Amino acid sequence: MKKLLSFLLCAVVLLPLEICVVSAAANDIYIPGEVPKVFITSSASPSTEYSACKVEIIDEKGGSFAAISDEGSKFKIRGNSTSSGAKKPYNIKFSSKTDVLGMGKNKKWCLLANCYDKSLIRNQIVLDFARSIGLRYTPQYRVVEVYLNGKAQGCYLLIDAIQASSSRVDIDTDGNEFILERDARTDEGTTYFTTSRYGVRLGINEPEEQTPEQYKWLMNFMAAAETAIASGDFKQVELYFDIPSMIDFYITLEYFKNVDVDTGSTRFYIKDGKMYGGPCWDFDLSSGNCDYDYYWTYNNAGGSGDSAEGLWCNKLWYRPLLKYSEFSDAVKKRYLELQDRIVNLYADNRLGKGHVDSVVSEYGRVFNRNYSQAGWGIRTKYSGLEKAPAGSYSAEINYLKNWLKRRNEWMLSEYGLDTGIKIASGASCTLEGYIIRGISEKTTVAELKKMFVGKGIYCIDESGERQADAAFVGNGSSLTRGGASYTVVLPGDVVSDGTVSVADYIFIKRWVVRSIDPSLMTELRFAASDVDSSLEIDAVDYIIVKRHVLGNFKIKR
Repeated sequence: MKKLLSFLLCAVVLLPLEICVVSAAANDIYIPGEVPKVFITSSASPSTEYSACKVEIIDEKGGSFAAISDEGSKFKIRGNSTSSGAKKPYNIKFSSKTDVLGMGKNKKWCLLANCYDKSLIRNQIVLDFARSIGLRYTPQYRVVEVYLNGKAQGCYLLIDAIQASSSRVDIDTDGNEFILERDARTDEGTTYFTTSRYGVRLGINEPEEQTPEQYKWLMNFMAAAETAIASGDFKQVELYFDIPSMIDFYITLEYFKNVDVDTGSTRFYIKDGKMYGGPCWDFDLSSGNCDYDYYWTYNNAGGSGDSAEGLWCNKLWYRPLLKYSEFSDAVKKRYLELQDRIVNLYADNRLGKGHVDSVVSEYGRVFNRNYSQAGWGIRTKYSGLEKAPAGSYSAEINYLKNWLKRRNEWMLSEYGLDTGIKIASGASCTLEGYIIRGISEKTTVAELKKMFVGKGIYCIDESGERQADAAFVGNGSSLTRGGASYTVVLPGDVVSDGTVSVADYIFIKRWVVRSIDPSLMTELRFAASDVDSSLEIDAVDYIIVKRHVLGNFKIKR
């Protein structure tokens, strides 16, 4: 469980992991509150062919999932470019379908090493983002530590394989439903074909073997779908493509600027007679993590030199689709709708603590051991594909957050979307990133709006409902222009009514004496409750609120 931390009152302190001290002894791997462990034991050396092994998976100490021990398992090195990395990724197959850490019963599972991503989190944050915006069948994962024949291999993602399953990609492989993967160059025994109009080479991931009737249906469908794209009639396009998923998938690919979008690991699925975008896969080489010289165009070499600039994923069917105003306008509209979610990746905002910081806060000790215990080098470049190392873990995280911020700003500009607001001259409040401070209780929406500059500004409450100008601005109220939101912090206003009252005092006191449901303490309420900025809620806070209500003390804004 994630600890409840105030996203509004502190920044994560990121120590360079190469100098951190691991508090537990090397053989004490059952540290409370961390991650599950995966043990692979085999007399065979890892190879690209399956070998017999024993797989054991033990949940974190105090976890809720039963231990797994399967002596009839198999494992192999997986991946294309990543298979040549020093830290090997693996596929494991159990002897029978097994529910792994609550992710559903399946035989095949993947262990992603993230060898080329020094932050270790690019795949993780992309999957989290895709799931949060509603992309169906986004793979489930767990952060784990892997041991091969007793030796620590470091931090991995234990993740769903992309395959047909009721708990994975829920398609009917006996009917005319398929998982397709863009694959420009490999040949691994899968059925491949190249589309007739746009020349897109695809592999059929599922079903692994197709009947002649299925294959014929698929060829006819792909020909008709591409004909629809070329028709100039968007209504024809909608007959073959699920537009919302194609848009969300494109935004995910483009925002994170996935290097491999036109070469491999980019998937689509056909279900109920339409093609859908996704599921997402393989984003370790994304978000600016690629070699400057090898990926010359990606990095805008010879131009700005900033990889956060430039469209990259307007390829495959997206190139002709984006020529339709109906599609390109919908992309821009959706990108604007997702601003709070996008901003939250790299900054604190109304959705909570910045997601990158949250992930590092939760798994920092595990990432530490990947370098300090398993021995991987934070300064070592393991592939000619990855960017030059930043020199420390904190520098890697700062690079990633800064890149995500620059990327969003560039895409907003590219799409002609202006969502920013600025403080007016002489305003009594302050703006810290996406957080508004210094607002007094009983400030109306109309009064707050006058403190800022920007066309079309309006205010929404904590639930997202638009507030009337005469309403009080409560803790969690946000100013917006329809894109990113700027959220008010009003210390003491736990119930978010724009005042500090007895109700706020009672809530804080009940929290301190543990007589309230913990789920009621949201991050915004935590921020309002921590009136003395001590990063914890204690008796001092409710005493301050009580004195404020009685009129003999004023809470500092």
